[in-house]
Amino acid sequence: MNLLLCTNGHPDTRPALEYGAWLAGAGRALFREVVLLGTVEKPARRPEVETLLAETERRLAEASVPYERRVLTGRPEKVIPPLVREGMLTVVGPMTPRLAWAHAFSRLLAAVETPVLHVTGAHLRLGRMLLCTGGLRYAEGVVRTGGHLARAFGATVTLLHVVEPVTLEYPVANQVKNHWSHLLETDTPQARRLREALETLKEIGVETEVRVRHGPVVHEILHEIREGEYDLVGVGSPYSARSLRRLYRPNVAVEVAEAAGRPVLIARAPTGDADERE
Repeated sequence: MNLLLCTNGHPDTRPALEYGAWLAGAGRALFREVVLLGTVEKPARRPEVETLLAETERRLAEASVPYERRVLTGRPEKVIPPLVREGMLTVVGPMTPRLAWAHAFSRLLAAVETPVLHVTGAHLRLGRMLLCTGGLRYAEGVVRTGGHLARAFGATVTLLHVVEPVTLEYPVANQVKNHWSHLLETDTPQARRLREALETLKEIGVETEVRVRHGPVVHEILHEIREGEYDLVGVGSPYSARSLRRLYRPNVAVEVAEAAGRPVLIARAPTGDADERE
């Protein structure tokens, strides 16, 4: 896995750079290459970009992490995607004022096919991870990427499935709704996918447990984060597959990333793996 650490000089990207440098040092066995990217949107902003790059370079040097430094001109959502390669984890923080960032971040997620780690605060530990699966195959990306991070850092994983209140009456929905407290014991598509995720993490070598909650998706995810004191949260990308839109509102990943108070890993499903028939 490779790391791409990004800033456009906005002060809210400082925690992402600090966290990314910490990841690179603490997980050097996992990350083969580190790229430090500064995007200059306006010439007047270049000093801010250079300041944050210099701070991060010092952190990387202190951790003895080799890296490549790049400075490019343009808007982040235009500059970042062409640099992203297969197997790369992109680390970003808010690059615009918070009220405008959700829209810009959504555009970035749409353009970047590999996992993105959104950081609003430098939470420099990784012992407990929460991976929100949704129970369907689109979560394979976040399960695999989160699993490899967990193994590298010796973290434990909790798989969370939220059973959202539904008004449609059809057999699978009713079965999930009526048996949500012991969902893994059912033969629903959601339970099968949870069992597959458990098996995937077992093969990777990660200690894992399953939690099931019932209620509005974002509310329940945030409540679980607060209750479990997790160090990192993983969610499926809203651009991963049409199946995602049947259980999650399209902006769930962005809403969680903005409100979690923890680094949030957002990953698409592997191409062709979305199970749209279920």
